[in-house]
Amino acid sequence: MQTYAYTARLTDYDGSQRTRMLPAAEADSVIAAALWDEDKVAPDTDRSGRITITRTITGYRSATDTEPRTLRHTARLEPVCAPGKLTARQHDDLTMVQQREEYGGAVFDGGRVVVGFGELAPAAAARLLDRGWLAAHQDGTVTVSYAGRIAMALREHRTRTGYMGTDVWRVNALGEGGWEMGPGLYLSQCSCGHRDGHRYDWKSMAQRASRAHRLAHLRAVFDLTP
Repeated sequence: MQTYAYTARLTDYDGSQRTRMLPAAEADSVIAAALWDEDKVAPDTDRSGRITITRTITGYRSATDTEPRTLRHTARLEPVCAPGKLTARQHDDLTMVQQREEYGGAVFDGGRVVVGFGELAPAAAARLLDRGWLAAHQDGTVTVSYAGRIAMALREHRTRTGYMGTDVWRVNALGEGGWEMGPGLYLSQCSCGHRDGHRYDWKSMAQRASRAHRLAHLRAVFDLTP
């Protein structure tokens, strides 16, 4: 039974639109080709796991054109399985497979995925394949797909907005001073242990810092520089 990692919503150069389903291995090839061709690969800043790939071309459409035109082809990849469904155990299993990739990779063996001296049981391997987080290849090897790597990054970097109270010294009309509760400050925090050194007056500013932190790690999945 064929399983899929992404629903791809494509907008061609002429504006026509179509939708197709991508298995994990094919989606990985599409993303790798886009990175190789230096197309724009942009993960969303939220926790959806969506990716937008944009290819831009500029040139003359015919010999009679007097001005060049810029056209774009976009592919909006939406995960079939929400990355937030990745469990701690599945994260550990994907990490084990990922760490093995530089030593020849994991391989299928009777439904199991053999990872060096370890293995994923058939049921566990089937669930990861069904969700598109593992990619199976024709040579029998198994790798963590881009969808899986994004799900891992999102689990590793669950951001939250913290709050801290402040005290201010106020002096009344009689010249008497005292400490009173002041305006609160907001903090950007992450499950990875990251704590933004800034204290923000507005919650939206702390949330923006959290999105920037998460995006940096999502971009790192594709080896994209800041």
